[in-house]
Amino acid sequence: MNVHQFIQSHQERWGQLDAFIALASRITLGNVPLHEYKAGSLLYRQVIADLAYARMRFPNHKVVRDLEKQVGQAHSLIYQARRVKRSDWKEFWWKTWPTLVVQSSREILLATGVFAIASLFGFCLATQFPVLEGYFISPAMREAMSSGHLWTESIVKTAPQASSRIATNNISVSILAWALGATFGVGTMWLLVTNGLMLGVISSGCLRAGLLAPLAEFIVAHGSLELPAIWIAAGAGFLLAKPMIFPGQYSRTVELRQAGKKSWQLLVGVIPMLLIAGFVEGFISPSQIPAATKIVLALMLAAAYTAYILRFADPAGTTAESPFGGFDRNGPKPSQGH
Repeated sequence: MNVHQFIQSHQERWGQLDAFIALASRITLGNVPLHEYKAGSLLYRQVIADLAYARMRFPNHKVVRDLEKQVGQAHSLIYQARRVKRSDWKEFWWKTWPTLVVQSSREILLATGVFAIASLFGFCLATQFPVLEGYFISPAMREAMSSGHLWTESIVKTAPQASSRIATNNISVSILAWALGATFGVGTMWLLVTNGLMLGVISSGCLRAGLLAPLAEFIVAHGSLELPAIWIAAGAGFLLAKPMIFPGQYSRTVELRQAGKKSWQLLVGVIPMLLIAGFVEGFISPSQIPAATKIVLALMLAAAYTAYILRFADPAGTTAESPFGGFDRNGPKPSQGH
């Protein structure tokens, strides 16, 4: 095949890719209909093959430069990160994240259930075998409890530093819960179980010391956001693990890539929850504010976040690209492989 025959036999394909590039440039890639995206992605891969052939057979011909330019434009549209716009952030917080929470409700409920069962088991076990308290209750905590007060009272003296430290620690735990999803979810499960056991055993120890009510009063306000945030982060870990255990209709690589994007976005969304919870835990939870006020605050925080998620979640289950790595409205893109 000479160069003229090559051009003549492939011109229609190149023209179709030009049309796709023009469309995606005009309305942005995120708004391109899925069937057109699939067609454009296929054309892109075919033209890459054409370019490789042209470089080998006609290295000095103008067609090589033309194809390089076309492939470069298509690559920029399909793969390169878009500049983050203010509208991207608005779209993420007012649509993408609430929708993701609803879409991932099974994984989040699984995380919640594992934590709750571990907490109940730890409480019952420590009630029968108090020796277990030694594995979760430090000597300093035990000393405070033996004198009739919680170890948390010292937080009031260093509230600003404590608030920052608490928020940082909780964010670290959330990131770990998400990242451990890469262990087929085993690591995420382990983290939930150990933290649940710790809460249960500590609660049992406080009951034995007559401090269960003060402990509940301390936890209720910040726990209304902190615990759900941890459960959502762990749910993100399970979401990451899902394609490893239950591959879908696409290849495992494609499914993992998509799960990674979605789970990361789900994780990012809990950061404001943890910052608010850290502030409450540092300044309000250990204070002498009446217990009723703390309970009302807990109900208000929980209700506000629940209303936010339900109000802004897309009932159709669609999500848009975000500044944290967009993902497809309708599943994995075929350009990422089959």
